Amino acid sequence: MTTPSQLVPQQPPTWLQRIIDAPHPERAAKSLWASKPVTPVIGTRRDHRDRPHAEVTFVYQEPRTDVDVLIHLNGITDAHREDVRPALLQHVPGSDLWHGTYLLPSDGTWGYRFVAQPEIRHDVGRTREGWLQVHRAGQVDPHNPRRQPHALGTSSSVLVMPQAYQHPCWSDVPQQERPDATWQFTDPDGQPRTVHYSRIGSAPCRVLVCFDGERWADLGLAAALRRAGLDLELILIDSHGAQRRAEDLPRPERAARLLQAALERRAHVGGDPIGPEQVVVAGQSFGGLAAAGCVLLRPDLAREAIVQSGSFWYVSGREARRDNPLPGELTSRVSSGELDPAAAVFHLQAGTDEGTMVDQAQHFHHACTAAGAQSELNVVTGGHDYAWWKHHLVRALTPQR
Repeated sequence: MTTPSQLVPQQPPTWLQRIIDAPHPERAAKSLWASKPVTPVIGTRRDHRDRPHAEVTFVYQEPRTDVDVLIHLNGITDAHREDVRPALLQHVPGSDLWHGTYLLPSDGTWGYRFVAQPEIRHDVGRTREGWLQVHRAGQVDPHNPRRQPHALGTSSSVLVMPQAYQHPCWSDVPQQERPDATWQFTDPDGQPRTVHYSRIGSAPCRVLVCFDGERWADLGLAAALRRAGLDLELILIDSHGAQRRAEDLPRPERAARLLQAALERRAHVGGDPIGPEQVVVAGQSFGGLAAAGCVLLRPDLAREAIVQSGSFWYVSGREARRDNPLPGELTSRVSSGELDPAAAVFHLQAGTDEGTMVDQAQHFHHACTAAGAQSELNVVTGGHDYAWWKHHLVRALTPQR
């Protein structure tokens, strides 16, 4: 099993050490910024632990000297949330330059942000609210052109290592396009629901249904699928905020009702008749759990699921714990025989830097294959993050790439 990434500060590379040792570091730093560097700076490949790594140097411009500067790498820094000292950048005295160098896997992809605040507590992530404050304070890397929308309404920078899988259909800057139609209807729980519909290609033969539609619209999924040369219909089901998302997506029965309502709406506006074998349901985190639950509960609606970082740890009525080591409720329902996955096809994906998410995906994978389902599990070097989700979503739809 591939081990999680770690933040272990390294010695600065030679080019940075020259700036640090310069007689006038403020001038050297000013020259660095004037050169408009593309950051982070990735060094040479190096064998380390169980796979190739490379040195990655982050630099940040911050004129204040009475602050701490933290690098928040999705998933990696989260593993240090109760002692963030390894993630704190070093200041070059007499300059506005902050820096940190780490060894990271050569095939990884992570979103990241910088946090500059006075006296960041070393145990700031001991509480959920403390860690949310870190998320809210994050800023993009101004010298990195790769960016993506962030869940808090801002943006994240994206670190792509030299051997990371990148589907060519994605652009460094999200390219959004208007959907062909936007449907408003009342869902089975009496709540207003928004669904976006796009027709991709000349002869769609599949329907892709994605939960967390707002996120995928912001990322420009429709444009990416079009560049990938796919022929399909795209249905994006909005979550309508974190609270409703947490009420709907972890509960398979509720998620399946959303899927049914969206497909009924599609039929109502004149879509060609489709069978369940033509419908692919995709989701991430809670949405991944929802996608898996839909094909298990409603094989008459959909037979195939792309499950990215599925929250298979979830147990209704218990505290939400992503680090739960035991198989969750949906896996147990398959293992007990309550749910029959024999007609289902699962594309399971989980990131190395997501705590127990890989273990949970393995529990579900083994339960489904033992019950006769078609299931594949792909472990990706990354965090809990659209930075890799977007590429591997399209990869599952275009296996030849």
